[in-house]
Amino acid sequence: MTSAPTTIPSRPISVVITALHLFASINSATSFQSLHPIQQQQHCFSLSSPRTTKATTTTVLHAKSNNNNNNNNPKRTHPLFALDPSLPSTATSYNVRPILTYPPDAPARYLERYRKAVDDLTVPPGIAAFVPEPVAAVAGAEYYGWMPPKANAVHGGGDSVLVVDVGGTCTTISLVSSSSSGKENGKPTKEILYSATLPSLGGDTFIDLLVGHLIQSFYGTDPYHQHDENDTAATAPTSSSPPSSKPALPHDPQALPRLYESSTAAVHELTRKSRTQINVPYLTVDWQTRQPRHLDEGVARHVVESEVDRFVSRRLVPYYSGLSDAASSSILSNAMPPPKDLTTLLSSAVLSALERTSRTPSSLRGMLLVGGGARIPMVRRAMKTTVEFLTGGDGMLIAPEGEMAEELVVLGAVVW
Repeated sequence: MTSAPTTIPSRPISVVITALHLFASINSATSFQSLHPIQQQQHCFSLSSPRTTKATTTTVLHAKSNNNNNNNNPKRTHPLFALDPSLPSTATSYNVRPILTYPPDAPARYLERYRKAVDDLTVPPGIAAFVPEPVAAVAGAEYYGWMPPKANAVHGGGDSVLVVDVGGTCTTISLVSSSSSGKENGKPTKEILYSATLPSLGGDTFIDLLVGHLIQSFYGTDPYHQHDENDTAATAPTSSSPPSSKPALPHDPQALPRLYESSTAAVHELTRKSRTQINVPYLTVDWQTRQPRHLDEGVARHVVESEVDRFVSRRLVPYYSGLSDAASSSILSNAMPPPKDLTTLLSSAVLSALERTSRTPSSLRGMLLVGGGARIPMVRRAMKTTVEFLTGGDGMLIAPEGEMAEELVVLGAVVW
């Protein structure tokens, strides 16, 4: 893998807004006319300057409700984005060109409403660009020189790239191909031939299951007992909603946020170490002795991985196998037995993508692993095993390391 360049080519300043999570806001009373840029520490949208890879900042576009009974919230009179070199950036406007990335499974009706809403915030209207996340990821990998030449492929010209995006709450598998019918920005247009989403499987799943493990060991109660009673996905896989990895702690709800905080830090540390120590003082009170109880437990990486494999085999696979609609039934391959762990699940999902698009592994230009969850060693190892199973080696796998795995979509949208 070649080293990444330190700068991005010079071009008009752009701001990249990733993951359109405001679909629900569009569908509610929230109005985009009341969007204001507010600097926050919480991560809602990732904004990146094209001048350098280190100039990535975080800004929240905070949507204020435009209710009729709220007279203190007037409609916005200044554009949020104004692409005019003569206008400096102010507290009310960004002198930038917005580039918005969106997941490939975003409904078309929401994208159309989003385009109209963004046009109302830009001067001139229509300067915003919309890029699917898999397309942006491939563009970023091409810029950094990570993609092999197309001539290396045996069949089909090697114009297709399989993108596995491991997000927070889901994993998306997409097949991106270069179209010979037209060009955009001087480059062949990229189109998504296939996309499937694995719900309830992402980086947050590891955190949820570690919290559940701590509840089981500390309190001695099953954190998923309530789920098994109300959500019958494990026994009746025809359930319409995907199984949840969120643990329950009804008798001590105040302790749950502290467990999540510690588990999040532990999962991050386990990406670098094989074992970590979780210490939460004064977690709860023993009501029999009236004494505080402290959590001090060592957790090995294989413990979390075992919880993930158990969740995959007992809850996710029955749910995926029970989906009956045509779009969702393509998640798993019919040529493989039911998956029993994360590795076989990814193998079955990737093979299904190839079957649905009439592709062979050797016809791919490469397999790209991105997303925040792609930094987890178990995910990387499972994807490496998948590529070896399909191609006989791991040379086709492109897996950026560190923060680049999470930021490649943003940086790819900048150079797109």
